[in-house]
Amino acid sequence: MEKKLRDITEVKIGFKIKSLKDSKRLSQIIAKENDIAISYNTIRRFFGVVKNVQASNFTLDTLSRFNSFESYSDFLINYKLRNKWRQEFEISKIIHNGEEDRLLKYIESNLSLTKSFNLKLIQIIRELLLIGNFDLIRKIFELKKMNAQNFNYDGQVLIGMSIGYLIRVVNIKNKAFNQLLLNENFQDLVITIFVDYASLKTYYSKIIKTIYKNSSRKNVRVFCEGILNLNLFFNKKNKHFYYTLKDEDEFHPILKSRIFAQYLLIEDSEVMLKLNNYFQKNQINGFIPIEFLFEINFTCIITRNFEVMRYIVEKIKPETDYTFFYKYEHYNNFIFMKLIYYTKMNDHEKITSIDKNFTLKGFSRSYQNMALLYHYIYLYAWNNDIKYFTNYMKLGKKINSTFFTKKYFFEYFN
Repeated sequence: MEKKLRDITEVKIGFKIKSLKDSKRLSQIIAKENDIAISYNTIRRFFGVVKNVQASNFTLDTLSRFNSFESYSDFLINYKLRNKWRQEFEISKIIHNGEEDRLLKYIESNLSLTKSFNLKLIQIIRELLLIGNFDLIRKIFELKKMNAQNFNYDGQVLIGMSIGYLIRVVNIKNKAFNQLLLNENFQDLVITIFVDYASLKTYYSKIIKTIYKNSSRKNVRVFCEGILNLNLFFNKKNKHFYYTLKDEDEFHPILKSRIFAQYLLIEDSEVMLKLNNYFQKNQINGFIPIEFLFEINFTCIITRNFEVMRYIVEKIKPETDYTFFYKYEHYNNFIFMKLIYYTKMNDHEKITSIDKNFTLKGFSRSYQNMALLYHYIYLYAWNNDIKYFTNYMKLGKKINSTFFTKKYFFEYFN
C-alpha cells in the first residue's frame, strides 16, 4: 500500500517525484496545505530518489493526511472503499451524461480481466435497465467479449439471475427492448439463464414468443419450445398443440434435460424406456452427471410422476463438488425431488435424513416461487397445518390459478 500512497500523491500534485527539486517542491506544498513540516530528504527516501529506507510512522501519516485521510491506518482501511465510491460516482456520471463510447470502452477494456468486474458489469446494466436505455444495453451485449463462451457457467448464472429479475419491471412493448431481445449474447446470458416460471402467464411467455418468432438458432428455438410447452401444460391445453423438440449432440446438458422433460408433460407411454436410454446415452464413467437431470427432476414433481422419481433416486450418484454454485443448485434440486418422492412413499426415516440437507435458498430465483408451492404441499403432508394451504393458494393464484388449485394441493400425493 505504500506504493499506492506514492501513486495517489503524485496524481494529486500533478508531477512525478524524480529529483531533489521535486522533493523540495512537494515538501513546500505539504507545509502550505497541511501546516506540517516534512523534510525533502525524507520525501526523497520515500519516493526512491535516493536509497530507500523503511518509512517512519510520521512519514506515512503525513502523506496520508495530505491525501485527505486521518492517518496511515485510516488510509489502509478506507482507501479501497473510498476509491470504490469514486469509481461508482464516475460510472454513474458517464451513464447519465450519455457518454456511451466512453462507457463501452471502459467495459470492453475490463471484461475478462477479473471476476469482480462481472459485478460491476451487472450494476451498469441494471442501472441502464431501470432508466430504460435499452439501446445502450444492446450495444454492450454486442461487444465480442460479451459472448457467453467468455464466461464460466457460474459467471453466466450470476449475470443472468441478476439482470433477468429486473425484466419484470420493463415495458416489453418498447421497440428498443424488443431489439435487445434479439441480441444473441443477451439471449444466452440472460433469457436462457433466468427462466421466469412464476411469470409464464404474464410477460415471460410473450418474450419467449418474440424470440422464437425471430430466431433461427436451433438451441434457442428448442429452449423456447420447451418454455411454451410448459405454459400450455399449466393452462391444460390439448397435447396436439405442443411443440416437438429435437435434440442435438452439441446442446447443453440442461437443455437436453428440458427436451426429455417434454415426455413427462405429454405423458408419453414409453417414458420409462426412453428414460433408461437417456441414462445410457449420457453416462460418464458409469454415472450420469446431475446437470442432465435438472429439468427432468423438477418436471416429474410438477407432473407427479413418482415412477420417474423412483428410477432417478435409485440411479443417480449425488454430486459432492460444490466449487461452482450451479452444481450445488442441481444437487439441491435433486434433494427436493427425493423429499417429494419419500413423502409419497411415507418414509419418515429417509425424509428426516434428507430434509436437513435441503434449503429453498438453494434454488435460483427462476425456481424459488415454483419450488415454494411444492414445499407447502410437502410440509402440509407431514404437519397438516392449514397455514401451508393458505400460503399455497395465495402464491398459486399469482402463478397460475387454473393449475395450482385446491384439488391439486390436497390430492397431490393420492
